[in-house]
Amino acid sequence: MAKMIYENEITLYNSYFNAHDKLSLKAILSIFQDVASIHAEEIGVGFSDMVKKGFYWVLIRIKIDVIKMPKPNETVLVSTWPLEKGRIDFDREFKICSLGGETLITGVSKWCIIDTTTRTLKRTDGVDYVGEYVDQKIYLEPFNKITLPNDMGKKQLTHVVNYSDLDHNWHMNNTNYANLITAVCKNKDFTHFEINFISECMENQEISVYSKEENGEFFVGKVGEKVSFTAYLK
Repeated sequence: MAKMIYENEITLYNSYFNAHDKLSLKAILSIFQDVASIHAEEIGVGFSDMVKKGFYWVLIRIKIDVIKMPKPNETVLVSTWPLEKGRIDFDREFKICSLGGETLITGVSKWCIIDTTTRTLKRTDGVDYVGEYVDQKIYLEPFNKITLPNDMGKKQLTHVVNYSDLDHNWHMNNTNYANLITAVCKNKDFTHFEINFISECMENQEISVYSKEENGEFFVGKVGEKVSFTAYLK
């Protein structure tokens, strides 16, 4: 039977780090996405399995906490596991530890399944993991909606979604939103990040990003008047 905890040692190469030798937000999101994808294949709910059912995965929320920043070229242990599914969503947790067992970074994500034809949300009834659930929660509190300040100020950035932003679902991949966030806040160090994905961003659409510093920094991305994402970093 497939293991419900996936673990793998990876080396954090220099390309994962920014100019200040801090692991980039995009790199953390990419690592979490990669291990989730590999593990999903192992437990029978990977991309190819879902396509056969007429579904695909979408990430709708993720939050990350940095306890201690790893160093360039450090080898770490990355682990991930799914929690018991809900009626319309699936939660998955992540952890990056030193080889000595020290927890460096944690994360939790929320996923839904979308019908490939109608691009509408589906219930979780038709998707089952192959394996035993592990009752291991890092985050005991539920996800909360990001409440933006009343005034998000002026537009900070405009980005036109291009082909290189897309993934195999033909929308902007979740990891590429990190580039919009870091382009706005530039060199700011962070210990906590969360983002809510509200609507897909497709090729050639223009995303306008607004931000407001208020006990951290809030972000909202819009395509026209439609909100595509909200985020918070501190």
